[in-house]
Amino acid sequence: MDVIGKLTRHDVSNKISIIRNNVHLAKKRVKNNKIISEYLKSIESAINQTDKIFEFAKNYEKLGPEDMSFVNVGFSLKEARMLLSGLDGINLVNECDNLEVMADSLLIQVFYNLLDNSIKYAKNVDQIKLYYTEGNNNLSLIYEDNSNGISEGEKEKIFKEGYGKGTGYGLFLIRKICDSYNWIIKETGKQGKGAQFTITIPKTNEKGENYNFLQ
Repeated sequence: MDVIGKLTRHDVSNKISIIRNNVHLAKKRVKNNKIISEYLKSIESAINQTDKIFEFAKNYEKLGPEDMSFVNVGFSLKEARMLLSGLDGINLVNECDNLEVMADSLLIQVFYNLLDNSIKYAKNVDQIKLYYTEGNNNLSLIYEDNSNGISEGEKEKIFKEGYGKGTGYGLFLIRKICDSYNWIIKETGKQGKGAQFTITIPKTNEKGENYNFLQ
């Protein structure tokens, strides 16, 4: 089934590339026609959304099969930052360089989606912070921005498949990744004071420690 999925995505991606190229050429020819240009813009937007859905499907397939190991949290945030544009002018505070957690390469996807969410859907964000606090039997990994925050009625809905703006898969995928790690993620911010996502990581699992601190 994995092979079929990859072949299907490859074939469809090729067809999408043809459509995208033709839309690009058409936009050049009708740039003075506002009505047709708007239609082409809508097609282009739909193509971009389709790309994101395929990207989600590809990442979703990765859940589970990759071996877990200790991953540096601060480094993973930096890797996610390098993959994104739109963070110019935003102060990214990273206080997790000394923290390692039991995870895999999808941890970068978690931070990528959180950063992408802050850029696209939050207003007037100029600071994002990642830090942690340690309890007796767990660790809280906290991501927050200084946006307008999320209302009480949406705190759980935002993790549902297809909910919200865009594809509706960003936060849904984050929760699925956290579930695969046996972590719990919740939106814990206060509306008007910024969005805050708290990931609770148990201290141990059946194989041993879930996190440790570098000296």
